[in-house]
Amino acid sequence: MRFQFALVSLSCLPLFGCAANAEAISSLTNAQSNIDKKQIIEPSITRKKREVFNTLKSSQLNTDNSKSFSAELNSQLVQKSDNKEAQKGTYLAQTISTGTGNPIQLGSYMTLTPTGQTNALNNPLYELSLYANGQLVNRFMTVTGRTHTQNKNRHQSGTQAPLPDGRYTVSRYTIPGSIAEAGDLFLPIQPLFKTGRTDLGFHVDPSFEKNNGEDGTSGCIGLINKQHLSQVLNFVRTYRPKFIDVKIQ
Repeated sequence: MRFQFALVSLSCLPLFGCAANAEAISSLTNAQSNIDKKQIIEPSITRKKREVFNTLKSSQLNTDNSKSFSAELNSQLVQKSDNKEAQKGTYLAQTISTGTGNPIQLGSYMTLTPTGQTNALNNPLYELSLYANGQLVNRFMTVTGRTHTQNKNRHQSGTQAPLPDGRYTVSRYTIPGSIAEAGDLFLPIQPLFKTGRTDLGFHVDPSFEKNNGEDGTSGCIGLINKQHLSQVLNFVRTYRPKFIDVKIQ
């Protein structure tokens, strides 16, 4: 209606001839055509695309080349999406070397290493280290084997030697100790390599530094008191370590 009213008004002006009226009508028609084109293009652009659209529109020299414009717009949007996906995929897991030749993906795990020290009964002490998300959170002194079994075959059952080097999975659940020297709670571990040793795990050494012939373990990892064992079990429940890596020989 407004467009029609403008046409009528122009035709009534005595100062304009037919040529002037035709020129004015042509200008208005072109302006209306441009508005219509804008209304066709812009509603198809979503809110998410508007920022890219405005940037491209300001630098677009040939507005009639709609196919080229659309292709460039889509290219920009795809590139922006790919950049976001690339950022998500840039995380690379760090690794540490354990001397076994196999890298460890940082996460929650445990290690057992020598300290070079012994307890009061000359039984070697080993350090149990707990890592949560790659960060050291606690360390404990432990024993494995007995003073006189340190040099026996660690892969042979019944030797009471320290557990063999290698990687073990750690159970999430404790079971009752089968013998008095295993204490009330026993947390099993399972070797990820071939060995003759079985029934290995964590428990308290109730005879630690007692001169009763039972100081140490039959090959398990013995914590020196119940408080330390409780902390280890709490770590396992909370962080669910993937394994324990033993490197003591």
